[in-house]
Amino acid sequence: MDRLSDNPDFLAWSSGPQDDAPKEEAQKPLTVSELTGRLKHLLERSFATVLVEGELSNFRPAGGRHLYFVVKDAGATLSCVMWSSDAARLKAMPREGEMVELRGRMAVYEPRGQYQLVVSSMRPAGVGRLFQAFVEMKTRLEAEGLFESSRKRALPRIPHAIGVVTSPTGAAVRDILNILARRAPQIPVFIAPVRVQGEGAAGEIAAAIRRMSAAGLCDVLIVGRGGGSMEDLWSFNEEVVARAIFESAIPVISAVGHEVDFTIADFVADLRAPTPSAAAELVVPDGQEQLRELAHRVVRLKSALEGRLAFLSGAPHLRARAEAAMRARLTRFDIARHAPARLQRAFLPRLELLRSFVRSFDANLGLVRPLQRVNERRQRLDDLDQRLMRDVKRRTETGGNRLQRLSAQLTALNPRSVLRRGYSITIDPATGRALRAATEASAGQGLRVLLHDGNIDVHVDGAPPAGSGSPSGKPRRRRQSAATAIEWFGMECEESPKKDEV
Repeated sequence: MDRLSDNPDFLAWSSGPQDDAPKEEAQKPLTVSELTGRLKHLLERSFATVLVEGELSNFRPAGGRHLYFVVKDAGATLSCVMWSSDAARLKAMPREGEMVELRGRMAVYEPRGQYQLVVSSMRPAGVGRLFQAFVEMKTRLEAEGLFESSRKRALPRIPHAIGVVTSPTGAAVRDILNILARRAPQIPVFIAPVRVQGEGAAGEIAAAIRRMSAAGLCDVLIVGRGGGSMEDLWSFNEEVVARAIFESAIPVISAVGHEVDFTIADFVADLRAPTPSAAAELVVPDGQEQLRELAHRVVRLKSALEGRLAFLSGAPHLRARAEAAMRARLTRFDIARHAPARLQRAFLPRLELLRSFVRSFDANLGLVRPLQRVNERRQRLDDLDQRLMRDVKRRTETGGNRLQRLSAQLTALNPRSVLRRGYSITIDPATGRALRAATEASAGQGLRVLLHDGNIDVHVDGAPPAGSGSPSGKPRRRRQSAATAIEWFGMECEESPKKDEV
């Protein structure tokens, strides 16, 4: 018969009757906070001091100078944090991939339900064999000029054919082919099947790159594979592969592993893609998206032309309404554009105040347990600080883009832009109405022609016959002096008493 453990940190179900606790209490569920608290108490009591050795990975210092990273070996990973007070004692900042020896205590970060090692000291334990070989080869090839950005070639905008060097059975080739078939089914794809890991794989990859380059069947080449450990990806760190990419006559895209994986091939290639799927998206444009964009631009152009024609047909009152609406919108967007700055001015002093409180707790050596709680709050504060900065940046960029679009629309709706291109408007000064046809003018009638820098008063000698586009004979015109203008579409000048007969 199973019974509950005497240890209060464990909870187990019993298959038989309970003599030492009521049945209702034994079946009462724990809340997530209660369970996490019990695990935290057990873990921190059992592992108050530990010594761990592993490879440093995912190293990211925070804004408050705390160090967040992961140590790993072939079978597991462990999240770690080193507070700024302990990190200040380091003689040198550790680097990604180093083997380190860590001393600290286990803790539970309750908001995420994640256990982690709170590191108090760190010292090198030696550099891993593969990482050391990677660094040495990278340094040597970089000194030879294989990584020079000046030699990297641009990809063709729309390739005629695409070559792929990868395993024929892996997930990478299926992802590449699916994306290419969806985005550009008309482009042929040539695949050079190779092994991507294991003994002899590097030689096969290099030979396939040289064959594809010499054949001239394609004008861009994707070389890659799916994710894996550093040992799995090592074929793409071999010198023979790097030199084959460097000597290729066509542009090469390196698509090895995931976004966090880097190989020598990534540095030599003309372009690095974070994943094989991303390489397929980078090498060809989306055909359907281009058709949709073209149709959208046609609709926008047609709408703009129709809007301008409608505006010119009833310009006096429509222009005033459009300008008032645009000014109101620009005012609102100007307020929104300055909102992120006001938020920063409001929040940054508070953040700095909280940091000053944390620093004061660091200085008090007697507050050991409260200092642990403060460090946990500091980790939470770093997370919120990064989220705030990303949100402020996004809102600022969005408001700026909308402000530019509205400014361009307001400029396009200004009738002065139409007159500056050589157009003019003829009106009847007696009625203020614009003439739309030559038959609306009569012999002996005085008219006014509006230009972008003034106006001209003209006199009609004879009216054109019905259906005619121009009157017979030349009309007499009276040219206005530079100081003469009229009020029309917001252009104001004063009439000059002297006019020259033409």
